[in-house]
Amino acid sequence: MSSASLVGPVATLWHSDGPEAAWSVGRALLTSARPRAVQVHSWSVQLVADEIRTALGEVELVCGFGIDSVARDVAKGTASVADGVRTLLRLAQRAHSVGAKAIMHNAEAAWKRPPNSAERKRLSELVRNGLAEIAARFPALEQLHTAYDHPSFHASYNWNDWLGAHSPIAASYCQVYAAPGDGLMAHRGALPAREARSLRSWGAAVRAGWIVEDDPSTSLREGVEWRPYYQLHHVPTRDTVASALQHESVALWAVPTRADRDGRLAYVALCELARRGYWRPDGLVAFQRDNGLEDDNVLGPQTARALGVSA
Repeated sequence: MSSASLVGPVATLWHSDGPEAAWSVGRALLTSARPRAVQVHSWSVQLVADEIRTALGEVELVCGFGIDSVARDVAKGTASVADGVRTLLRLAQRAHSVGAKAIMHNAEAAWKRPPNSAERKRLSELVRNGLAEIAARFPALEQLHTAYDHPSFHASYNWNDWLGAHSPIAASYCQVYAAPGDGLMAHRGALPAREARSLRSWGAAVRAGWIVEDDPSTSLREGVEWRPYYQLHHVPTRDTVASALQHESVALWAVPTRADRDGRLAYVALCELARRGYWRPDGLVAFQRDNGLEDDNVLGPQTARALGVSA
């Protein structure tokens, strides 16, 4: 297994009307943020890959593929396991053809099936064979995974197939979604509290043998790295920034259609901190001290002005 190599904030580019609409509406924010990496959440990444590189330069592309439809077809038997593997390989080929650094397997509810059922057995074969085929044919293409942030709440999801000892997945971006829904804003502190619960649930899944553990005390990566996937909407800027800097990399959902003012400010601030060499747990405090500001670890108006960022 190889270590996940993405560093810093990785915003997801997504629009319900497709990647071209996402790029058309989100281009201004992305060119302002000047990110090191962008995830395009679409099966048709080739439609915008060249334009993104032209506008953003040496940006790393991640191809995010929602693959619940593949699971539904294979589980129902309307497609064979071999058909499903071929679909996963076609998606990997698209990522390879645009020079992507990684693919993000976005697998959610359709992969839940009762243990020991025939459907579960087919999906297990699909995941294990598909991941292995992609690794064999496209060894330079990093494989990532995203799903629920509390494995212990989703026991019918096939965690071990995706993240067990056999898996080439380098990191799992757990969806640490703190917004309460219905357009309401998360209270301050909701994000770090949810993240703490998510990590406890992840630890329980490791102990249960669902997920292979990574030993942080060694340089060799034995298992799957835990990384968060945050929302860019209805979460206070200060919480997103402070929490994100604690991790080597974070994914962010989503530009442009799920990014409100707080999310946009958090995103451009994180990109600027990364560009200036402050992407580390004490990065915001270090930036504040270096610029004669109160070192309160809060991205307030003065710190934002010093960074030169706005929503």
